[in-house]
Amino acid sequence: MITFDDVCEDEMEGVLLRYIDIPYFRNNPSYISLWQRYYYKTKDPGVLFLMRHKKISRYYHWIYVEFSRFFMKSGHCGMSKAALGMGMACGAYDRKILEDELKGILSSAVPCTEHEANALMNPKGFVALGRVWNSYREILFYNRELFVLDKEEVSFEEYRSRTHTHLPKNGSQRFSYSHEIIEQQQVGDKIDGDPAEGMEGVLDTEQEIVIDGSTYYIKEVIDGKRYRMISIPDGSSETQEDEGDALLHEVPESAVDLILRLNPDHVPRFTVKILGSRTFLFYRLYQLGSLKDCLDVSSSMGSEIVLYFVGQLTGIFNAMEKEGYRFTSFSLESLSVSEDCRLKIVDFDWASDGSGANCGEVIRDILSQYTSFSADQQDIAQRIDDILKRTNMKQVMTKYKIHLYERICGFS
Repeated sequence: MITFDDVCEDEMEGVLLRYIDIPYFRNNPSYISLWQRYYYKTKDPGVLFLMRHKKISRYYHWIYVEFSRFFMKSGHCGMSKAALGMGMACGAYDRKILEDELKGILSSAVPCTEHEANALMNPKGFVALGRVWNSYREILFYNRELFVLDKEEVSFEEYRSRTHTHLPKNGSQRFSYSHEIIEQQQVGDKIDGDPAEGMEGVLDTEQEIVIDGSTYYIKEVIDGKRYRMISIPDGSSETQEDEGDALLHEVPESAVDLILRLNPDHVPRFTVKILGSRTFLFYRLYQLGSLKDCLDVSSSMGSEIVLYFVGQLTGIFNAMEKEGYRFTSFSLESLSVSEDCRLKIVDFDWASDGSGANCGEVIRDILSQYTSFSADQQDIAQRIDDILKRTNMKQVMTKYKIHLYERICGFS
């Protein structure tokens, strides 16, 4: 059994990082004690946020007590109370200690809303153990090696044309440029034999799978079709730990051909993966959040950013209807917002029979809920377009990102 009682101070950071992504150690008493030693040594609140980010000590009262005291010193009495409430809500031991700590907070302190509490407890871009964690990323690059046909580098447009236009309509041919078989592992043990055999419907939380030679740990299953994962570093690459979360999204195989017809700006940058007879899109979660999250944050900033999202939404609906499809049941969670404030489709449950979400109704609902913009008049799209043309959208998006960051960090 591994213990950490004899780890010297000079080795603490390295040991903490070495075991940080292994689920077994999240609630290991000896490992948690090492985190406590490091926190008391550094007095760095970033250590608490990193433990929270990595779900370490989730069921032990200590971290919630320290969070409560930190927020109290920072003047956030409501958040101090909310932190203790989070510990009691998840059944952290020892509840009595949390209750005693709660009695010391003024009863007049109003707890934060759930949205505010989540934003304060999960800040973006905080520093701990000499690294930046949970940060936004701006990735601007062109990797020529991604577009190789017959050992020849080609442009993206030529690559897409040659790989897409020759696909048979019945979809019987495999998409050789992107389909790959996923190997699956149980925690700690690789499964031998054909990974496609006997694997139907068994993906679940706390399992490991191998994609493109990298091992991923399934953190969460969303609506039975999306699997949120984190890469498990093997020590071969210093940058491997910073890849962030990824999503394995199950879709009908017939949907892949349709998705490829859409403007690539309307969907996340993905590759197609195969597990038995199941088809998945695999993509990175470089995003600000769902459209709902971003609209909620924008409510105190003016209507321009909302109109900007609505303009994009109109374009997405029009592109889908041009192909004869609609969202079967649209919600503001059906779209995510990338780091450059572009909407991306993350709901691939579409209807082709003319039913489904109506673009006009969706837009009217958004405008009535998030702006004072009149949605009852004709030519809504044209009027929105006219407003956006007169607006410096680069400046608006910059202010919006700053506003979003400040809300997340609790500065406003």
